[in-house]
Amino acid sequence: MEDDRVEHLAMTFVRRYYESKGFEVKNVSRARGEHGGYDLLAIKGSEHIKAEVKGCTRPYGIPDPYCTEFDFESRRLIADVLCVVYFPPATETPQLAVIPREEIPPEYIIEKRAYRISGKFKKKEIISKFFVKF
Repeated sequence: MEDDRVEHLAMTFVRRYYESKGFEVKNVSRARGEHGGYDLLAIKGSEHIKAEVKGCTRPYGIPDPYCTEFDFESRRLIADVLCVVYFPPATETPQLAVIPREEIPPEYIIEKRAYRISGKFKKKEIISKFFVKF
């Protein structure tokens, strides 16, 4: 299962989970500012749950979070909960783990340096010259 497909399926799975509990769910994964650091905002009356969503095909695995999903100084998740959807082999049902922020000890959060290639480079006029013929 491709990573982007797993991520999309996980978002849909968690959205449906909260909707089944009577929450209105907003996808704020692309939002910045007040919604930065989490994917979904679940609202039911005065209750607001900020959820960071991860999808995984390995049992008990958790994909590495982005630096924007944690507070640098406290090493605490910005979201209220980390929702990890596990997609086992096709014969089994996906499982959802909802892990509260306070259950993730800061000492278990390991800083990682990463790089990414800018979207300015990832364009047809640049990448197409590197295609190979076979």
